[in-house]
Amino acid sequence: MKLSYVVQSSSLLLFCAIVAVESTQGQPAFEPLAPSTSVSAAGSKPAAPMPPVRAFPYLRFPSGLEFTYIGMYCPDAVYRSASKSSVLSGHAPGDDIRPAGTTSSDDASEVVPESMRAYVERIVEDYEPPAHAQAAAKSSSRPASMSRDFLALAYGHPLVLHAPGHLITDSRGRVIVSDPAGGAVHSMDRQGKASFRILSGPARRLHKPMGVAVDAEDNIYVADSDRGIVAVFDRFGSFTRFLGQHHGEPEFAAPHGIAFEASNQRLYLTDTPRNLVIVMDLEGRILAQLGKLRNGTGDLEFDHPTEICASHGRVFVLDRRGSRVRIFDPSNRLLAVVEVKENLSAGASPENGLAIDRDGNLFISSSTRPGVVVYSRDGLPLARVGPWGTRAGEFVGPSGLSIDSAGRLYVADSGNGRVQLFQLKSTR
Repeated sequence: MKLSYVVQSSSLLLFCAIVAVESTQGQPAFEPLAPSTSVSAAGSKPAAPMPPVRAFPYLRFPSGLEFTYIGMYCPDAVYRSASKSSVLSGHAPGDDIRPAGTTSSDDASEVVPESMRAYVERIVEDYEPPAHAQAAAKSSSRPASMSRDFLALAYGHPLVLHAPGHLITDSRGRVIVSDPAGGAVHSMDRQGKASFRILSGPARRLHKPMGVAVDAEDNIYVADSDRGIVAVFDRFGSFTRFLGQHHGEPEFAAPHGIAFEASNQRLYLTDTPRNLVIVMDLEGRILAQLGKLRNGTGDLEFDHPTEICASHGRVFVLDRRGSRVRIFDPSNRLLAVVEVKENLSAGASPENGLAIDRDGNLFISSSTRPGVVVYSRDGLPLARVGPWGTRAGEFVGPSGLSIDSAGRLYVADSGNGRVQLFQLKSTR
C-alpha cells in the first residue's frame, strides 16, 4: 500500500480536537462466528506487505481505522502526554529518553546515592522465604524528601524500564507490564502516585516474568517461564499464592502468555514448549488442556502458541509463530481459525503481541519486525503502524499489546524501553 493511501494530519486543531474527545462509549457485543470457521487472507496472488506508517499525531487508513497518539510511559516510569508543541516539532515529550541499562542512559547513577534516588515507583522486593530484603535505609524526613525532589529536578527520575514485554490494564487504568530484562513487573498509573514494581530474579518468588493478567478484583497473575508456575499478587503488589504446583513441583514447562476470561472466571495459559493451552480456575485447578497431549489424545494441535487474550466473550490464541489465530468460546469450542500469512516467517521470534478491538480486528506485533499489523476478522491486512525508530509513533521491537475498554491501544515498545498509547476509532 502506498503512503498516499494514508491521510496523516499534522494540523494542531485537528489533533487537539481528537485528543479531547477520547472514546468512552461502551463496547458493542462481539459478533459470533460460525463454529469452526476457517478464514484466510491468501488469494490467487498474495498482496505485498504494506509499509509501516508513523502513528503521530494522527493517522487514518482507507479501512476507516484511526490512530491518535495520546502519550507514553517513558523509561523512568513517568507518563508524559502529547502536547501542542509536540505536533509542531514532530517529537513528543519523553521520546528522547533511552531505555534503562543502555550506555550512558542514567548519568545520575554515579553521583546520586541509591538512598537518595527519587523513584516514581514503590519497590516490592518480594524475596522467597526464608530470605528477606536488606535494602538501604531511606530517610523519610522532610529535608531528605526535599533533597530527593531537588535531585529529581536536576537529574530526572531513575530509569527503570529496560525492555517491556507483555502488558495488560486493570479497572483503575493502571498498566501492568512484565520486564524480564529489567527483572521486574511494573504497575504504573498516569499520576505516578500508586505505581510500584515487583522485583524478580534469584532468591525472589518471581524468576522470569512473562505474560500478565488481571482479574475482576485487579489481582495480578504473572506467568513465570523459568519456574514453570504462575505467581499471584494483590492489587497493591503483595504476594498471595502460586498456581500450577503439585507437591512442590511445577505443572507447566515454560508458560508464556496468560489471559483472564471474565464471563466464566477462568485463566488461560499458553505452555509454549508443550504446544498446549491450559484452562484453570482462579485457584489453579486445571479444568482443561487444549492441544495434543503426550499420550496422543486431543483434537487440536497447536504450533508454538505464544500470546493469548480474552475479549468480548472469546479467547484468542496466537500460534505458528505469529501467523495464525485460533478463536474459542468460553466452553473451549473452536469457532474460527484466522490465517495471517503476511505477518511472520517461520523462524520469527516468539515475542509477539496480540489484541482485539471492539470490531473484532486483530492487532499483532513482533519484536523482530517493524510495525503493529492490523487484520480484519477475515485475516486481511488493514493497517501497519510504527516504522522502526525512536520518535513517538515509531517502535523498536514492539512486543506486548493491549486494548482497554475505552478503545486505547497500549504498545510495549520493547527496544525503546517504553509503553506508547493510542486512541483507536473506526469510522466504518
